[in-house]
Amino acid sequence: MKCPLVSIIILNWNGKKLLKDCLSSLFKLTSYPNYKVIVVDNGSTDGSVEYVKKHFPKADILPLDKNYGFSKGNNEGIKYALKKYNPKYILLLNNDTEIIQKDWLTKMVEVAESDKKIGIVGCSLLFPDRTLQHAGMRRFSELILPSYIHRLSFQKVQNNFRIILVALGACFMIKKSVIDKIGKLDEIYTPASYEDLDYFVRARKAGFLAVCAHNVKIIHKVSLSWKKIFDLDRYKLITRNYFIFLLKHFRRYLFLGFLLRIIISFLDKADDLEPISLFNLRLRKLAPKRILITFWALVDALKLVKSKRNYLM
Repeated sequence: MKCPLVSIIILNWNGKKLLKDCLSSLFKLTSYPNYKVIVVDNGSTDGSVEYVKKHFPKADILPLDKNYGFSKGNNEGIKYALKKYNPKYILLLNNDTEIIQKDWLTKMVEVAESDKKIGIVGCSLLFPDRTLQHAGMRRFSELILPSYIHRLSFQKVQNNFRIILVALGACFMIKKSVIDKIGKLDEIYTPASYEDLDYFVRARKAGFLAVCAHNVKIIHKVSLSWKKIFDLDRYKLITRNYFIFLLKHFRRYLFLGFLLRIIISFLDKADDLEPISLFNLRLRKLAPKRILITFWALVDALKLVKSKRNYLM
């Protein structure tokens, strides 16, 4: 197999402890011979930049002056990689991931190279206890309905990969031809949430296939950076970005999405890691505040999207 160059971009914000496991496992286990690692630091104040320079000199470090969020931070890394290395593939990898198999990147490249129509390759994400966390969304309803992270059962698949609609942004590889055609991540989704789903939908509209390489498994420590944001602020940002996503791609479902958000203002899962069901529900605290936030999020999303007329065409 040919080994085209892959630029691995790892976005970091005050995640020095996470980078230790992420970078150590990556450099120790990755058997693929042709890759470059770029750590994009979003204005960390915990010594992350100095830590990477000292302990992982093989990695390029791109320090930014402040926290620009997921989309812009990764976009800066993509621009850097394209200018310096001109790779065939860009792989976005969260700093809260851990590599556990030597051929992970080899298998992802093999899948991508197997069909010209394949534009994005995701993988199976595992919880630290190695139960399945996510293996791509295949149904349209999963894009519209509120989604939750929970333990899943491993499914048997005949091929090493299968077509999906979207994968989680913790680890996915993009062909340069996709970036050439549809551009980089949309920075309207600030600081994070739904920019990964948005990118998959845009790629699909442009004629590219997205697939999940099920034989590639990576540990994902479930948005530890996101948890640093106060709960109501996090809910506000996620809800606003959800409405932006619907306005851009599925406007006919905006009212349904709004009603669903009102409902989940009252209800939450009792056990975060188990599937949602009638037996796994509880009343949320601060429900009235969440309802007000939902209205604010819709208004703010409408304003933001209206300022970019091409979204409404």
